[in-house]
Amino acid sequence: MGLTLAAAVFAWAVPIGICTSSARADYLHFSSLDMTPVRISLVNKVVGKADFPDLVVPRAYIFFVNGFPPSEGPLPSQLSSNDVNLMFVDGTGEAWTVATADRARRDGIDPATAGHRMRAEETIVQISPSKISSVAYADAMRDDVPRSAPKRQDDDFDGLAHYRGVSSFSYYVGGSDDEFFSARCQEALNPVFQCLYTMSITEGVVGSATFVDFRLYGGRAYANRRLRFAREVACRYLTRC
Repeated sequence: MGLTLAAAVFAWAVPIGICTSSARADYLHFSSLDMTPVRISLVNKVVGKADFPDLVVPRAYIFFVNGFPPSEGPLPSQLSSNDVNLMFVDGTGEAWTVATADRARRDGIDPATAGHRMRAEETIVQISPSKISSVAYADAMRDDVPRSAPKRQDDDFDGLAHYRGVSSFSYYVGGSDDEFFSARCQEALNPVFQCLYTMSITEGVVGSATFVDFRLYGGRAYANRRLRFAREVACRYLTRC
């Protein structure tokens, strides 16, 4: 999966403070407060189940599951998918829905406002099984940047090569010591805008993370710290990591 395809998984501005206050919230796929675990078998469209680990994660963490569009009714307790997104709070790893609901109650505000106030902590991790090695995936993601954005810029950021295409996005290529292989950010700097960072979670499991623009929050070191924690949280719920 190339960077362009990976980026398409997410809308540029991830919905802020998804619904947690509705009386029906626990019956919607991706706005649940339910901490009951769901077992998701990771399958690849080409090789099937193979030896990919399962994901055993509370419903409250689940933001998206390919093949299960948002609807009323809880997710099944067991299912399979090739693409799962988890949403949680940086630093604590708490499920986003639970954290924003708690903040809303504590501050006497609605969950959407709580989500706005917690924007810098919002983290989404995409989890997908991969039949190629982590090294090959890293090379593919780095190589995809010049294809997606062929114009190398003079203003590299924090030692990271900067590319632009015809869109309003800037792309950066991670180095061999970075946790991310590539980063896609809005060209304009804004503290609520988010970047998409491609990454490897464990052998056979790849994905991406979405969180605020590293260029405004501490640069390359900040992105690497956030991605290490994102991987740590994802690994809590994988049966092998």
